[in-house]
Amino acid sequence: MKKVISLLLAIIVVGTLFSGCSEASGGNSTSTAAPQSQSESSGASASTASDDAQEDMANYEKPKFLSIGTAGAGGAYYPIGIAMADIITNDLGIQATAQVTGGAVENNGLIEEGTLDVAITQGPMAYAAVTNSAPYEEYHNKVSAMFSGLSKGIFHVVTLEGTGIKKMEDLKGKRVVMGPAGGGAINMATDIWAEFGFSIDDVNATYISYSDGMSALTDGKCDAVVVQSAFPAAAITELAVTRKDVVILEIDEAMRQQILKNYPFYAETFIPKDVYGTEEDIPAIHLSNMIVCNADLPEGLVYDMTKAFMENIEKIQQSNPAAKDLTIESAAKDVPIPLHPGAERYFKEIGALS
Repeated sequence: MKKVISLLLAIIVVGTLFSGCSEASGGNSTSTAAPQSQSESSGASASTASDDAQEDMANYEKPKFLSIGTAGAGGAYYPIGIAMADIITNDLGIQATAQVTGGAVENNGLIEEGTLDVAITQGPMAYAAVTNSAPYEEYHNKVSAMFSGLSKGIFHVVTLEGTGIKKMEDLKGKRVVMGPAGGGAINMATDIWAEFGFSIDDVNATYISYSDGMSALTDGKCDAVVVQSAFPAAAITELAVTRKDVVILEIDEAMRQQILKNYPFYAETFIPKDVYGTEEDIPAIHLSNMIVCNADLPEGLVYDMTKAFMENIEKIQQSNPAAKDLTIESAAKDVPIPLHPGAERYFKEIGALS
């Protein structure tokens, strides 16, 4: 009997030992497989955060209307703005309209006050707006970039042979249309004429649209018209079709280099003779135009608009010869002010920005 009891106790002890080993082995196996590494955990968190950001960006409240600021109907801004409005309307289902405005300078102010959602302006003027530089008298904190490289804003001074104006200095004392008040031509004239030794105060300046200016020139009510626009500017083209005595003033090599030295945001170019039917190519000065938007617009909306513009870039290029050289690469290059987060996200996603 004692032998039986001893045998049973031995069996129980051995069974307990095997059970303990099995549990220990199972516990070790679980402990090595279950915990995530720090990088895996971090990656999962980053992925979740990214997903949340994408969801937030996609869930913005889509507006019913959007306004795009251009300039006078006689320049290049207006047809480009119409093409952009069509893209937003057709691709995003938001009714967008191109608004006639005073142009590049005024557009930044209209963005700041909330009158415009998107606008065309000049690189130097966008920079001046956000840095509180002349001609602005306050910081424009709501002006944010969508893309640059849109077109070249060329400084044209147009006159007729009978006025006796043959060079820039001859404008002093003459009746000169400066384009619409708030337009980019005024600032370019201020910079460029300073290098020639005179200012807007030295001419009899009036401020009306480019088209009205050409009518005034034809009617003898003014002596010259200043146009800041990519070529061909519609107002100049219309004049050149009806008149054979059109003169566009040149800026010679020495003066171009002096202007570029003192104003590095300008560049030199040539207006081919076949653009306006001139006898020779015309040396000129230009700046780059860009698209700005209200910084308060939702990130997802600006992302979608930027994407729509770039995916329909041919429509913008074909809207006016001024925009023919726009590319996705140039759009993201040399932007003088900070990009809106939505535009920045798009250009980074497609590899146009690092």
